[in-house]
Amino acid sequence: MKSIIAAHLKPELHPVALLRSDERPDEALQPKEGKYVCIMTMFAQVTAHGKTAVFDRKTYGCPGASAGLGFGSVYPSAMGGLDTFEAFFSKGIYSAKTPETYQQIIDNAPKHMVNKLTVGEKFHATPEKARRWMTEELPLYNFKEKYRILKPLSEVTEAETPESVIFVVNPLQLSALITLAGSIRDGLLDIMAPQGAACQMMGAYVFQQAESPQPRPVLGLTDLAARKHTRKTIPPEYLTLSMPWNLFLEYEDAAEDGIFSSPLWEDML
Repeated sequence: MKSIIAAHLKPELHPVALLRSDERPDEALQPKEGKYVCIMTMFAQVTAHGKTAVFDRKTYGCPGASAGLGFGSVYPSAMGGLDTFEAFFSKGIYSAKTPETYQQIIDNAPKHMVNKLTVGEKFHATPEKARRWMTEELPLYNFKEKYRILKPLSEVTEAETPESVIFVVNPLQLSALITLAGSIRDGLLDIMAPQGAACQMMGAYVFQQAESPQPRPVLGLTDLAARKHTRKTIPPEYLTLSMPWNLFLEYEDAAEDGIFSSPLWEDML
């Protein structure tokens, strides 16, 4: 499809659509079954090079992406369960309920994970907060469709309805999108910027916003773990702004005679 917003933004990186489907696209990038990877490396290939990527319940890359893509939460069952993840997301072995068990997980972990598991990613100040995020705050979905597909928005057909539209933007482009969002909504909270994985900011949180009577776009790529995996492809100043399909269509309508026709935007070009 042709996007009015994309035509005005002229983004260096492709806007991306996230879809659910029971049909696997041909020649799509896909993680190997059971391999622990960050799917944002494949997202980077989609946005930078116009590739298509696909994931299923055996190839979602990591537990965070299972929740992010709507395959359900595997935090309670993967890698020792919630006790492991609450320590991993906070202070590592220093916050583990059973340090001896946690140490066994460290000892059996791939080399690149050892330090992170030991020290913790410190996304949450305490293991209790990390557990609340996993079990109460992170929106969880388990959609029936077999595949989740990432593809350039320009390749979405009339027969397809994406779950999420993702713009990968620099600060100027983000400023325009936030202004566009604020131009059609009452109140002050025009966007949301949640804690979580980069894929969850494009998926799970957007799925949640789609159910809201006042949906908001979701600011993302603030996940430092994902940044490590995309830094060779996506410049460090870029962020994502993701939105449900219906909200995207509202923004498209507003973009016809909105901020992009303002002298303020024209002066920046």
